[in-house]
Amino acid sequence: MKLKYLFILLAIALLYSCSEDEAPEPVLVLENTELSAEAQGGDYVIGINSSSQWKVTAASAWVSCQSSENHDQILIRVSENLQRDERTANITVTNEENLTQSVTLTQTAYTFNENHRYKLPVVFHTLYWNQSNKQHYVEEAQLQKLLERVNDYYANSGVDMNVEFVMAEEDPDGNVLAEPGIDRKKWQYTTMDCSIFMGSGQEQYKNLLWDTERYVNVVLYNFSDPQIMGIAQFPWMPAPYELPGAGQMEQGADPDSNPYPQCVSINNKYIYDLPDEGDVYSMSNVAVTLSHELGHFLGLYHAFNQQINGNTNTNEDTDYCTDTPPYNKYLYDNALNAYFQTNPEITSKSSEAYSTYVMRTNSQTLEPFRSTNIMDYAITDGNRFTAEQAARVKYTLQHALFMPGPKDHSKADCKTKSNSEFRFTPQFIE
Repeated sequence: MKLKYLFILLAIALLYSCSEDEAPEPVLVLENTELSAEAQGGDYVIGINSSSQWKVTAASAWVSCQSSENHDQILIRVSENLQRDERTANITVTNEENLTQSVTLTQTAYTFNENHRYKLPVVFHTLYWNQSNKQHYVEEAQLQKLLERVNDYYANSGVDMNVEFVMAEEDPDGNVLAEPGIDRKKWQYTTMDCSIFMGSGQEQYKNLLWDTERYVNVVLYNFSDPQIMGIAQFPWMPAPYELPGAGQMEQGADPDSNPYPQCVSINNKYIYDLPDEGDVYSMSNVAVTLSHELGHFLGLYHAFNQQINGNTNTNEDTDYCTDTPPYNKYLYDNALNAYFQTNPEITSKSSEAYSTYVMRTNSQTLEPFRSTNIMDYAITDGNRFTAEQAARVKYTLQHALFMPGPKDHSKADCKTKSNSEFRFTPQFIE
């Protein structure tokens, strides 16, 4: 009997011992499963309790996640939202026991206000046929340096231009760009007439562009006219918003009916012409060219007197900015071309020729002045904007169609088609 009772006690003890040694139930608990982020982005933290090692992934390019040092927190970094709309992303946590939890991250968009500081994502569409041709298959570092130089011009232009250009970080589907701000397209026509590209209305050209409400599109290709360095479409305003000299789309018209590529085109013949700051001068400096063309894209005309009704020999002030002294470009070009007939290219800012031809004559007061405006060209310092130019750019950023960033369209009706078809007319300018 004693042996029988002893056996029962041992069995009970073994059972008790087994229950004590059983592994605890696997656990994966998140402090929050929903997270809200501000438009400006930032760093966020979610506490986590897991019974084993875990890993975290984010499905969107604008979110990055990692574990804290003690593995008790998810550290989340959210990029600034430069789109017009709220956006969402899913964050997934999985541990070694295959338990999974998800976090829904929602990020607000900037709402329009008069003091908003604009950051415009730029994508360079580089058209190439042969990848080994670096003139067409432009090096990533060169494009990064180019945009940095453009931002330097705008930031140090003497006035607040209220805009910064940034390399786009993701494609329209939300995928991380391996090369920020660059979209490489194998393209049969690496040499094209830029006027046809900008003004023919062919779908193949427009289809090269990414969403114009999210990106500033800059297309790089070889121009058939080697004398043209860049060209840009002018902005469109939705009625009743109006900018003198800019196109206006009537109430109720459909912006999607615009057949023309709303973009900037740059001649990649000059893409590596980016001299260091100093005494070296180049009339084809690509940073000045892109700064100039982006100025057109943002609503600025040439600082000199434009052609009027076919007349290039005019003394009229035609850029809608009274603080940019006008000059007769026709007369200036005649004098400069005469110089080049018997003299070499001007390559030094300290040269006598530069000192002579950087000067202009005000066509209305006949007073001499130095050319400094980015919206001029030929021999020019090309490093300044004016207050009235900055005001035009600000108005464009706040109201124009086909332009990234928050907009005030409160008085416009741009989505409901009108009864009559609205005809867009291309408005490109070199």
